[in-house]
Amino acid sequence: MASPLQKDPSTTSLSFTSWNDDKPTTIVLLHGGFTCNLEFALVLPHLSDFHIILPDLPLHSKSRHITPGTTENSAFHVSALIRSHAHGGRAHVVGVSMGGYIAQCLALDQPDLVLSLFVSGAAPAVGIRSFMAQWTGFTYYCMKLMFQWLPVWLIQYQISSQGLKVSEELIVEMRNNITWPLFQDMFPWIVSFTLDDVRQLKVRILSIAGAKGDDVAMIQKTAHVLRDRRTDQDEAWPEDGSGAVVIREAAHPWDMQFPELFARGVSAWVNGDKLPVEFERL
Repeated sequence: MASPLQKDPSTTSLSFTSWNDDKPTTIVLLHGGFTCNLEFALVLPHLSDFHIILPDLPLHSKSRHITPGTTENSAFHVSALIRSHAHGGRAHVVGVSMGGYIAQCLALDQPDLVLSLFVSGAAPAVGIRSFMAQWTGFTYYCMKLMFQWLPVWLIQYQISSQGLKVSEELIVEMRNNITWPLFQDMFPWIVSFTLDDVRQLKVRILSIAGAKGDDVAMIQKTAHVLRDRRTDQDEAWPEDGSGAVVIREAAHPWDMQFPELFARGVSAWVNGDKLPVEFERL
Protein backbone atom coordinates (compact mmCIF):
# COMPACT_ATOMS: atom_id res chain seq x y z
CA MET A 1 0.00 0.00 0.00
CA ALA A 2 1.07 3.59 -0.53
CA SER A 3 0.59 4.74 3.05
CA PRO A 4 3.00 3.69 5.80
CA LEU A 5 1.76 2.93 9.31
CA GLN A 6 0.88 6.17 11.06
CA LYS A 7 2.61 6.51 14.38
CA ASP A 8 0.41 7.90 17.13
CA PRO A 9 2.53 10.47 18.99
CA SER A 10 0.89 9.65 22.32
CA THR A 11 2.14 6.90 24.60
CA THR A 12 -1.34 5.46 25.03
CA SER A 13 -1.54 1.77 24.13
CA LEU A 14 -4.47 -0.45 23.26
CA SER A 15 -6.56 -1.96 25.99
CA PHE A 16 -6.09 -5.72 25.80
CA THR A 17 -6.29 -8.97 27.71
CA SER A 18 -3.68 -11.71 27.62
CA TRP A 19 -4.63 -15.37 28.01
CA ASN A 20 -2.59 -18.55 28.58
CA ASP A 21 0.68 -16.66 29.07
CA ASP A 22 2.56 -19.92 29.70
CA LYS A 23 1.95 -21.17 26.16
CA PRO A 24 4.86 -20.58 23.74
CA THR A 25 2.99 -19.51 20.59
CA THR A 26 1.20 -16.15 20.47
CA ILE A 27 -1.97 -15.46 18.50
CA VAL A 28 -3.44 -11.95 18.23
CA LEU A 29 -7.20 -11.86 17.64
CA LEU A 30 -8.50 -8.72 15.89
CA HIS A 31 -12.23 -8.09 16.06
CA GLY A 32 -14.45 -6.63 13.35
CA GLY A 33 -15.67 -3.08 13.00
CA PHE A 34 -17.98 -1.79 15.76
CA THR A 35 -17.57 -4.88 17.97
CA CYS A 36 -14.84 -5.42 20.58
CA ASN A 37 -12.88 -8.22 22.24
CA LEU A 38 -16.19 -9.80 23.30
CA GLU A 39 -16.63 -10.96 19.71
CA PHE A 40 -14.25 -13.84 20.51
CA ALA A 41 -15.77 -14.82 23.86
CA LEU A 42 -16.95 -18.22 22.55
CA VAL A 43 -13.78 -18.81 20.51
CA LEU A 44 -11.33 -18.33 23.37
CA PRO A 45 -12.08 -21.54 25.32
CA HIS A 46 -11.11 -23.57 22.26
CA LEU A 47 -7.68 -21.91 21.91
CA SER A 48 -6.28 -22.85 25.31
CA ASP A 49 -3.10 -24.30 23.74
CA PHE A 50 -1.98 -20.83 22.65
CA HIS A 51 -0.99 -17.54 24.22
CA ILE A 52 -3.79 -15.18 23.14
CA ILE A 53 -3.61 -11.38 22.95
CA LEU A 54 -7.06 -9.87 22.61
CA PRO A 55 -7.23 -6.07 22.15
CA ASP A 56 -9.96 -3.53 21.68
CA LEU A 57 -8.98 -1.59 18.57
CA PRO A 58 -8.86 2.25 18.33
CA LEU A 59 -12.24 4.01 18.73
CA HIS A 60 -13.71 0.75 20.05
CA SER A 61 -14.88 0.08 23.62
CA LYS A 62 -12.00 0.29 26.14
CA SER A 63 -9.71 1.71 23.43
CA ARG A 64 -12.28 4.30 22.34
CA HIS A 65 -10.04 7.12 23.52
CA ILE A 66 -7.33 6.17 21.00
CA THR A 67 -7.62 8.08 17.75
CA PRO A 68 -7.69 8.08 14.82
CA GLY A 69 -9.52 4.87 14.02
CA THR A 70 -7.80 4.46 10.65
CA THR A 71 -6.61 1.08 9.46
CA GLU A 72 -3.03 2.37 9.44
CA ASN A 73 -3.16 3.68 13.02
CA SER A 74 -4.85 0.51 14.22
CA ALA A 75 -2.12 -1.59 12.58
CA PHE A 76 0.54 0.58 14.22
CA HIS A 77 -0.94 -0.02 17.66
CA VAL A 78 -1.21 -3.76 17.01
CA SER A 79 2.46 -3.80 15.97
CA ALA A 80 3.39 -2.13 19.28
CA LEU A 81 1.34 -4.73 21.12
CA ILE A 82 3.15 -7.58 19.35
CA ARG A 83 6.59 -6.11 19.98
CA SER A 84 5.86 -5.60 23.68
CA HIS A 85 3.74 -8.61 24.61
CA ALA A 86 3.96 -11.43 22.04
CA HIS A 87 6.39 -14.21 22.86
CA GLY A 88 9.55 -13.56 20.88
CA GLY A 89 8.07 -10.32 19.56
CA ARG A 90 6.19 -12.12 16.77
CA ALA A 91 2.66 -13.49 16.46
CA HIS A 92 0.15 -15.25 14.28
CA VAL A 93 -2.48 -12.61 13.50
CA VAL A 94 -6.15 -13.54 13.13
CA GLY A 95 -8.61 -10.93 11.92
CA VAL A 96 -12.29 -10.82 11.01
CA SER A 97 -13.69 -8.17 8.66
CA MET A 98 -12.11 -4.85 9.72
CA GLY A 99 -9.66 -6.82 11.86
CA GLY A 100 -8.65 -8.78 8.75
CA TYR A 101 -7.86 -5.59 6.84
CA ILE A 102 -5.84 -4.29 9.79
CA ALA A 103 -3.94 -7.60 9.88
CA GLN A 104 -3.08 -7.30 6.18
CA CYS A 105 -2.08 -3.64 6.57
CA LEU A 106 0.28 -4.72 9.35
CA ALA A 107 1.73 -7.54 7.26
CA LEU A 108 2.30 -5.24 4.28
CA ASP A 109 4.29 -2.76 6.34
CA GLN A 110 5.91 -4.94 9.02
CA PRO A 111 5.98 -8.56 7.83
CA ASP A 112 8.78 -9.38 10.26
CA LEU A 113 6.25 -9.24 13.12
CA VAL A 114 3.79 -11.66 11.51
CA LEU A 115 4.25 -15.42 11.71
CA SER A 116 1.12 -15.93 9.61
CA LEU A 117 -2.24 -14.38 8.74
CA PHE A 118 -5.67 -15.98 9.12
CA VAL A 119 -8.19 -13.45 7.82
CA SER A 120 -11.89 -13.75 7.10
CA GLY A 121 -14.21 -11.40 5.24
CA ALA A 122 -11.27 -9.20 4.31
CA ALA A 123 -10.76 -9.65 0.58
CA PRO A 124 -10.74 -6.50 -1.59
CA ALA A 125 -14.14 -4.83 -1.30
CA VAL A 126 -16.41 -4.95 -4.35
CA GLY A 127 -20.14 -4.71 -4.98
CA ILE A 128 -22.38 -3.96 -2.01
CA ARG A 129 -19.45 -4.01 0.43
CA SER A 130 -17.60 -1.41 -1.63
CA PHE A 131 -20.78 0.69 -1.82
CA MET A 132 -21.19 0.59 1.96
CA ALA A 133 -17.54 1.53 2.49
CA GLN A 134 -17.72 4.47 0.07
CA TRP A 135 -21.16 5.81 1.06
CA THR A 136 -20.35 6.07 4.74
CA GLY A 137 -23.21 8.43 5.60
CA PHE A 138 -25.80 5.97 4.31
CA THR A 139 -24.14 3.04 6.10
CA TYR A 140 -23.79 5.04 9.32
CA TYR A 141 -27.48 5.90 9.55
CA CYS A 142 -28.55 2.36 8.64
CA MET A 143 -26.45 0.93 11.45
CA LYS A 144 -27.49 3.67 13.84
CA LEU A 145 -31.13 2.87 13.09
CA MET A 146 -30.64 -0.81 13.82
CA PHE A 147 -28.34 -0.68 16.83
CA GLN A 148 -29.17 2.56 18.59
CA TRP A 149 -32.87 3.06 17.97
CA LEU A 150 -34.14 -0.51 18.43
CA PRO A 151 -34.36 -2.25 21.84
CA VAL A 152 -31.53 -4.61 22.74
CA TRP A 153 -33.82 -7.65 22.89
CA LEU A 154 -35.03 -7.05 19.34
CA ILE A 155 -31.49 -6.59 18.02
CA GLN A 156 -30.42 -9.80 19.73
CA TYR A 157 -33.41 -11.65 18.25
CA GLN A 158 -32.62 -10.41 14.73
CA ILE A 159 -28.96 -11.38 15.03
CA SER A 160 -29.67 -14.79 16.57
CA SER A 161 -32.13 -15.55 13.73
CA GLN A 162 -29.07 -15.46 11.46
CA GLY A 163 -27.36 -18.10 13.59
CA LEU A 164 -25.01 -15.71 15.38
CA LYS A 165 -24.35 -16.02 19.09
CA VAL A 166 -24.11 -12.49 20.45
CA SER A 167 -24.44 -11.46 24.09
CA GLU A 168 -26.41 -8.46 25.32
CA GLU A 169 -23.13 -7.05 26.61
CA LEU A 170 -21.63 -7.11 23.12
CA ILE A 171 -24.73 -5.46 21.63
CA VAL A 172 -24.42 -2.64 24.16
CA GLU A 173 -20.75 -2.19 23.21
CA MET A 174 -21.65 -2.14 19.52
CA ARG A 175 -24.23 0.57 20.18
CA ASN A 176 -21.56 2.73 21.76
CA ASN A 177 -18.99 1.98 19.07
CA ILE A 178 -21.15 3.17 16.18
CA THR A 179 -19.80 6.71 15.93
CA TRP A 180 -19.34 9.07 13.01
CA PRO A 181 -15.56 9.50 13.61
CA LEU A 182 -15.09 5.73 13.30
CA PHE A 183 -17.04 5.64 10.03
CA GLN A 184 -14.90 8.48 8.67
CA ASP A 185 -11.63 6.84 9.72
CA MET A 186 -12.15 3.14 9.08
CA PHE A 187 -13.13 2.83 5.43
CA PRO A 188 -10.62 4.75 3.23
CA TRP A 189 -7.87 2.09 3.46
CA ILE A 190 -10.38 -0.71 2.95
CA VAL A 191 -11.71 0.95 -0.21
CA SER A 192 -8.17 1.38 -1.56
CA PHE A 193 -7.11 -2.23 -0.83
CA THR A 194 -6.87 -4.22 -4.08
CA LEU A 195 -5.67 -7.54 -5.45
CA ASP A 196 -2.36 -5.83 -6.25
CA ASP A 197 -1.91 -5.31 -2.51
CA VAL A 198 -2.77 -8.96 -1.84
CA ARG A 199 0.00 -9.85 -4.30
CA GLN A 200 2.49 -7.84 -2.20
CA LEU A 201 1.84 -9.79 1.01
CA LYS A 202 5.08 -11.55 1.98
CA VAL A 203 3.72 -13.79 4.73
CA ARG A 204 1.98 -17.14 4.98
CA ILE A 205 -1.74 -16.34 4.65
CA LEU A 206 -5.13 -18.00 4.61
CA SER A 207 -7.94 -15.78 3.31
CA ILE A 208 -11.49 -16.98 4.06
CA ALA A 209 -14.96 -16.16 2.80
CA GLY A 210 -18.27 -17.12 4.37
CA ALA A 211 -20.45 -18.01 1.38
CA LYS A 212 -23.57 -16.62 3.06
CA GLY A 213 -22.10 -13.18 3.67
CA ASP A 214 -18.94 -12.60 1.65
CA ASP A 215 -18.13 -12.28 -2.05
CA VAL A 216 -17.16 -15.78 -3.23
CA ALA A 217 -16.12 -14.54 -6.68
CA MET A 218 -13.62 -12.15 -5.10
CA ILE A 219 -12.18 -14.79 -2.79
CA GLN A 220 -11.66 -16.99 -5.87
CA LYS A 221 -9.67 -14.16 -7.46
CA THR A 222 -7.78 -13.76 -4.18
CA ALA A 223 -6.89 -17.47 -4.26
CA HIS A 224 -5.46 -17.08 -7.76
CA VAL A 225 -3.38 -14.04 -6.77
CA LEU A 226 -2.01 -15.75 -3.67
CA ARG A 227 -0.92 -18.74 -5.75
CA ASP A 228 0.89 -16.45 -8.20
CA ARG A 229 2.87 -14.46 -5.63
CA ARG A 230 6.62 -14.06 -5.99
CA THR A 231 9.28 -13.76 -3.30
CA ASP A 232 11.62 -10.76 -3.01
CA GLN A 233 14.08 -12.83 -5.07
CA ASP A 234 11.40 -13.13 -7.81
CA GLU A 235 10.96 -16.84 -7.20
CA ALA A 236 7.61 -18.63 -7.00
CA TRP A 237 6.06 -18.39 -3.55
CA PRO A 238 6.87 -21.58 -1.60
CA GLU A 239 4.21 -24.19 -0.85
CA ASP A 240 3.44 -23.12 2.72
CA GLY A 241 -0.31 -23.71 2.74
CA SER A 242 -1.16 -20.14 1.71
CA GLY A 243 -4.35 -19.67 -0.25
CA ALA A 244 -8.04 -19.00 0.07
CA VAL A 245 -11.01 -21.05 1.23
CA VAL A 246 -14.77 -20.73 1.36
CA ILE A 247 -17.04 -22.02 4.11
CA ARG A 248 -20.41 -22.69 2.53
CA GLU A 249 -22.68 -22.31 5.57
CA ALA A 250 -20.85 -19.36 7.10
CA ALA A 251 -22.06 -15.79 7.45
CA HIS A 252 -19.71 -12.81 7.30
CA PRO A 253 -18.93 -12.79 11.07
CA TRP A 254 -18.88 -16.59 11.34
CA ASP A 255 -16.59 -16.58 14.37
CA MET A 256 -19.81 -15.76 16.26
CA GLN A 257 -21.78 -18.35 14.30
CA PHE A 258 -19.44 -21.35 14.51
CA PRO A 259 -16.94 -20.43 17.25
CA GLU A 260 -15.67 -23.97 17.76
CA LEU A 261 -15.08 -24.46 14.02
CA PHE A 262 -13.40 -21.06 13.82
CA ALA A 263 -11.04 -22.04 16.63
CA ARG A 264 -10.30 -25.43 15.03
CA GLY A 265 -9.42 -23.65 11.81
CA VAL A 266 -7.11 -21.22 13.59
CA SER A 267 -5.44 -24.03 15.54
CA ALA A 268 -4.90 -26.17 12.43
CA TRP A 269 -3.54 -23.20 10.48
CA VAL A 270 -1.11 -22.13 13.20
CA ASN A 271 0.10 -25.69 13.77
CA GLY A 272 0.42 -26.45 10.06
CA ASP A 273 -2.15 -29.26 10.32
CA LYS A 274 -4.89 -30.23 7.87
CA LEU A 275 -7.75 -27.74 7.89
CA PRO A 276 -11.26 -28.87 8.90
CA VAL A 277 -13.32 -30.40 6.09
CA GLU A 278 -15.62 -27.36 6.08
CA PHE A 279 -12.71 -25.27 4.74
CA GLU A 280 -13.16 -25.67 0.96
CA ARG A 281 -9.94 -24.84 -0.88
CA LEU A 282 -10.20 -22.62 -3.94
